[in-house]
Amino acid sequence: MSDFLSVLLEKYQVRRSKKQKDDFIAYAQAVAHSAGYPFREEINKKSRNLIAGDVEKAKVIFTAHYDTCAEMPLPNLIYPESRVKTFLAQMPLVMIMLALSFGAAFLVGKLGGGRTEIFLAWYVVYFALFALIYFGPSNPHTANDNTSGVAVLMEIMNSLPEEIKRDAAFIFFDQEELGKVGSKAYAKAHPGITEGKVLLNLDCVGDGDDFLIIAPKNADEKLLAALKAAFQDEGGKHAVHCGAEKVSYNSDQKSFPNGAAVAACRKGKWGYHVPRIHTRRDVICEESNLQYVTGCAVKLADFINKGVES
Repeated sequence: MSDFLSVLLEKYQVRRSKKQKDDFIAYAQAVAHSAGYPFREEINKKSRNLIAGDVEKAKVIFTAHYDTCAEMPLPNLIYPESRVKTFLAQMPLVMIMLALSFGAAFLVGKLGGGRTEIFLAWYVVYFALFALIYFGPSNPHTANDNTSGVAVLMEIMNSLPEEIKRDAAFIFFDQEELGKVGSKAYAKAHPGITEGKVLLNLDCVGDGDDFLIIAPKNADEKLLAALKAAFQDEGGKHAVHCGAEKVSYNSDQKSFPNGAAVAACRKGKWGYHVPRIHTRRDVICEESNLQYVTGCAVKLADFINKGVES
């Protein structure tokens, strides 16, 4: 197992509380300094984004969110190719929430409550359950979402050849799980920071052999050529190149107009999907996936450095 992945899973797998983030940040800083990158923390909108390298001078920016989520009773299945399928996959959780809410309302009615009390019972239970999804007990297992992306960022730092290290920067975004708070704050604080650069976001790259390489809308030909040249089928891993106009992947790259993303998927009857996340079943992060994404990312940085188009 990758040394970074092993340490992250053993010591820093949950990154939600201030202390948990403090401990992780100290580790991330040590990793960055060991790889020869300056490191700083930037606080915006209660998010703590971590930057390694010089973003302004970099030609390629690799990103991943390091915050982790609350535990959900059912997997938060994502079907990037179809919002309808994603909605349907998440309906069982919604139905459970509605059933418990209506059950509470029914009970209050049976106990003699009036219309206002019945409505309040439904409202309080439903939104209490909704709040648990975001603010409830921490999910203890985050191997894929997004310890995998964090581990790959650290692997890339240590794998880039010295001659192109100066052309790369790394951002560990905070509070992605609460609505991309960290990346939105960073984009607002640094307008235009990614113009003329490649930003590649890594979110859930540990579970699945099919990798969606999602180019931004209206991507220029050089970026498309570089992504296609860097990410190709290799070692049982399959690169599926697609555009953001057809594939929706709700992660930090969406905070930037030219942000691209990589996500590992499994392929089932409904198509490509990201499995298991947000539950205790999120325990799979294949080392072969980390090696694949790291290798492709290094190629991407090299292509961008040399101006290779295809």
